[in-house]
Amino acid sequence: MSFLPSDDGAFQWRGFMLDACRHFWPMEEVRRLVDGMALLKLNVLHFHLSEDQGWRFESKKWPKLTEIGAWRDETLVGRPAKWEDGNLYPESYKDKFDGKKHGGFYTQDELKELCAYAKKKGITVVPEIDMPGHMRAARAAYPELGYDGKVLKVGKAWGVYPEVLRVDELGLKFCKDILDELCEVFDSPYIHIGGDECPKSEWEESQTAREQLKEIGGKHMDELQRHFTTQIAAYLHEKGKKMLGWDEIIDGGVPGGDPIVVAWRDWTKAAQRSTAAGVQTIQAPGLLYFDHAQGPVDKEPLSIGPGADLEAVYAFDPYKGIEEEHKDLIYGMQAQIWTEYVPTIDHLWYMVFPRLIALADVAYLGDKRPSYEEFRKGLPARLEELKALGIGSHPL
Repeated sequence: MSFLPSDDGAFQWRGFMLDACRHFWPMEEVRRLVDGMALLKLNVLHFHLSEDQGWRFESKKWPKLTEIGAWRDETLVGRPAKWEDGNLYPESYKDKFDGKKHGGFYTQDELKELCAYAKKKGITVVPEIDMPGHMRAARAAYPELGYDGKVLKVGKAWGVYPEVLRVDELGLKFCKDILDELCEVFDSPYIHIGGDECPKSEWEESQTAREQLKEIGGKHMDELQRHFTTQIAAYLHEKGKKMLGWDEIIDGGVPGGDPIVVAWRDWTKAAQRSTAAGVQTIQAPGLLYFDHAQGPVDKEPLSIGPGADLEAVYAFDPYKGIEEEHKDLIYGMQAQIWTEYVPTIDHLWYMVFPRLIALADVAYLGDKRPSYEEFRKGLPARLEELKALGIGSHPL
């Protein structure tokens, strides 16, 4: 079942995800991105609004989320030392930081205006508030959201912090309050709840969490996350919304509420698993992670690592490895820009374009897209159109 307006595109979901948490983007630049997406016939802006390193959504019920959680004291310079010394905790005494406070947030009124602006251009803005992982910034604002109540600061290094949300009555109340506000602000029929990269170490050490697991008859903490996610899906269903989550949301089994999986961990295996389970799936694999370098890493600016070049993106096959009887469960595809190593808007354009043009053509034209050689011939003119909007690109 589709909740997006029908059109003549090859795929219903033609999306792009913007991370505004690792680095914060002024609203005028977000609107500029929407302008560029509309030019390419993309129709979903997946807006990533909460992270360990910053909370970006104004909550009137939990105001400290932006008073405290939207700001970090400083930001990591270069790569995390943990990558070199094997330390699993994101922050290391070997790390270097810039000493500059960083942050910001979007008011509810600003976000309503963005949704209206995007809607006029045929784009649905889908918000993501990650739960129950990636909660360091929320925990910094409200220590009681963790089982141990310890006082934290907003994350200032890159990586996944082990501090996650408690998923008992208090944690659920928090999430439902935030979801209530999201549903008031965003007219999207979808709400993305993240669900990815949720370390279970705190839960395993908590007597409260262990008792919760026992109460639901579970043996592994993945089942506790599934129990939590099912409750969130049911709550969204009551509000007339459909839940999306990264492919980890089915690690403990498919939660109730008929969710949509955004498959990212492997081009084929994650989507194979979700479609085989009868779950509608959006393809968003590492190949479409535009925070990765698009050329030799020694000749590109610092990035998280090597990635796909323009030709590889244009050759993307969203049905690769999917059984014939499950192909109708591939709802679409989207590219991502995580912004740990993307500190300026010019750098963002450099990383995203022209690769996003290639992805947009795959999503809109499907098998009817022209050859790569013909695509390349038409690129200069298309980049000029984007340039007229104030959007730059990687050189061809």
